[in-house]
Amino acid sequence: MFQHYWKIAFRNQAKNKLFSIINLFGLAIGLAVAVLILNYVSFEYSFDGMHSKRDRIYRVESQFYEGDVLTDDWATSSFGYGSAIQNEMTGVEDYVRIGVHNMEQVVSYQEKRSRETGIAYTGPSFFSVFDFQLLEGDVASQLERPNTVVITRDVAHRFFKDENPIGKILTFASGSSFQGYEVTGVIENFPQNSHIRYNYLISYASLPDWMREYWYIHEAYTYVELSPEKNPADLEAAFPQMAEKYKTGDALKNKKWGVSLVPLSDIRLNPQKQYERETKGNQRALVTLVIIAIVILLTAWINYVNLTTARSMERAKDVGVRKVSGAFRLQLIRQYMTESWIVNLLAILLAAILVLALRPLFNQLIGESVGLFILKEPRFWISTLLMLLLGIVASGFYPAFVMTRVKPAIILKGNYFNSGSAGTTRQILVVFQFAASLFLICGTFIVYKQVRFMQAQDLGVDINQTIVLKYPVSRDELGQKVAMFADNLKQENNIQSATVAGSVPGMEVAYFASNRLQGDETQHRLFEMLTVDDHFVETFDFELAAGRSFQRGFGNDQQNILLNEAALASFGFVKPDEAIGQRVMLEGEAEPAEIIGVVKNWHQRGLSNAHTPIIFLMNGRIGWIGPRFIAVKTAGKDYDAILSLLEQRWNSYFPESSFDYFFLDQFFDQQYKTDRRFGRIVSVFTGLAFFISMLGLWALATFTASKKVKEVGVRKVLGAQVGHVVFLFSKEIVTLLLIAIVIAVPISVFAMKSWLLNYAFRTEISWWVYLLGGALTLGIAMLTIAWQSWKAATRNPVEALRYE
Repeated sequence: MFQHYWKIAFRNQAKNKLFSIINLFGLAIGLAVAVLILNYVSFEYSFDGMHSKRDRIYRVESQFYEGDVLTDDWATSSFGYGSAIQNEMTGVEDYVRIGVHNMEQVVSYQEKRSRETGIAYTGPSFFSVFDFQLLEGDVASQLERPNTVVITRDVAHRFFKDENPIGKILTFASGSSFQGYEVTGVIENFPQNSHIRYNYLISYASLPDWMREYWYIHEAYTYVELSPEKNPADLEAAFPQMAEKYKTGDALKNKKWGVSLVPLSDIRLNPQKQYERETKGNQRALVTLVIIAIVILLTAWINYVNLTTARSMERAKDVGVRKVSGAFRLQLIRQYMTESWIVNLLAILLAAILVLALRPLFNQLIGESVGLFILKEPRFWISTLLMLLLGIVASGFYPAFVMTRVKPAIILKGNYFNSGSAGTTRQILVVFQFAASLFLICGTFIVYKQVRFMQAQDLGVDINQTIVLKYPVSRDELGQKVAMFADNLKQENNIQSATVAGSVPGMEVAYFASNRLQGDETQHRLFEMLTVDDHFVETFDFELAAGRSFQRGFGNDQQNILLNEAALASFGFVKPDEAIGQRVMLEGEAEPAEIIGVVKNWHQRGLSNAHTPIIFLMNGRIGWIGPRFIAVKTAGKDYDAILSLLEQRWNSYFPESSFDYFFLDQFFDQQYKTDRRFGRIVSVFTGLAFFISMLGLWALATFTASKKVKEVGVRKVLGAQVGHVVFLFSKEIVTLLLIAIVIAVPISVFAMKSWLLNYAFRTEISWWVYLLGGALTLGIAMLTIAWQSWKAATRNPVEALRYE
């Protein structure tokens, strides 16, 4: 019996090779894309799942309130949170702190020297809380002694090649501080799906005594391991009262200090916060990808259903004769399900080949090197089986159900193809394809419109022709050498200006301080603190809203400050002029600073970020806020010659430091890299979904044309023109597309407005987006069926009438 089903199934598929190939490749492409997308989505959701205690590990993130209003929300905590939580609260089995206050330093070993990133400070509990693999060294004694460091396997190979790194001394330099650290362990490279990824782990005991439990520097990640029965909400509720015991300074005294305990597995996909060093995933983007995968898969299955039901005319008499001859309905359903099973199974096999072939291109598209991670997951194989069964049922059961419920008399009279049961469902499915395609096309337009909007906006600051040098290291007179280096560069013909600062446009200022107006003891506000010199404003061409900038030799500017417009409201000023001459008490400083100028708001970071309150102060004004960059504005564009000059001067001033630089305009543009990548991903898969839809539409039009040969011939004999015949084929498509537009536009407007809320500065959703999307969809759909319409319309009616 089953052998007979197989034979008939293969015979039916071979009878119409074109439609069978379209069905097979459409399903294979849909399945391949779905697997690639789900593989990536599974990878993102797998982050930090390698730890045995992952369900009990939480990251302690800082929150500050004024009353019940959350004013500040940071991913980091202070250095003192961890020990206080364990000592004063129950249910905390262990904790680990990871200091991230100095993650970039110049590391050297003998003659090898390079600027390294991923440097963190942590303690022995790092290896008891987490399950990272130590390759060399005794795990029980790691990170206990001061001036010791654990390095990754890659770092060990880079600095020591085939030598045993244990016991070797690496020198870490930051500013004028040089410190040697003994290598006591080598850790396996951190997994790709771990949000904790460092290159160097320096012992926490290496930090100065005053910093280890300090509550007023929030530059540590704190992780707590709770006992199985402990509810993290209890710690969150108890923390504000406990914090009162440790709030001994004036800074942030008027705020309520709270914490949020974030489960380890949630960290990767939570939105990016201030003070968060690692690159986060984007949960909205993942949901979008899953929706696209579903749309593509449904589109492929819809093609199968549409073509199968459309082809039913060819098999209608066969079904009718078999039913009249006594065939049971169940037997006919089995026949159709067998054909669906064969097509879906072959599609899965072809999809596997496509996945292997397309994976490198997919990784390039998403900007991640993701292996076939999903193959290791048992749920993938279960999902594959369920997908096969779903495909068989979705694409096989409906045609079988429709064909077998029609009365034999209708089938044998040849009226089946034009019956309502054969056409209504096809129309509904085509509307779905059009609506989904239009939704994705218009969404793609809006994504690109937002990216172009961000890139075209006036930043309020000049970042062109600017080379940024990373701050050097030197054992003596570093500040004086840097000032001399910058001043001497200005004497060169191809150097327009140079400035030394703590930050440059394109990055978070990163230093925060709690400040207040002199005489106001109650209102402390957090401000980003940007340390600059007297050339910073002119180098970046900032505009002043009131007052003046820093000027060398003009009074005591070391005691003065500038504000940006966003900082005015924090001090209660309405107009920029009101701030001039006012005095501000800076955190930790005994003498007030005078406001001498207000700078117009500019985009310090990309347009997804709002303007933040920033205070400018001169380099050296506050000891713990130091400069980190030297920005050089060039007068020409011969960058090879300019870089050669800069490196030559650099080596003469800072022989102990590596020479590291970046171009500021390129660096700033990198902020939109994720948005551009998201736009590319959506556009590629939108195009693929649309292509599959049009492929099915073309096949459907081809088949429909073949079944209307006689009708067209009769119409032409009765005087119908070519245009009338083309209209005959087109009117249904136009009607279905208009219905799809009515459905898709409101859904798209709602979804895209929600997506644009992620950006502080955003474009408008223009009416022309949907007009263009609808016109594009209609145009391509009409072109898809145009050839078949034209062939049918221009055919000799005599041949058409002889055809049947």
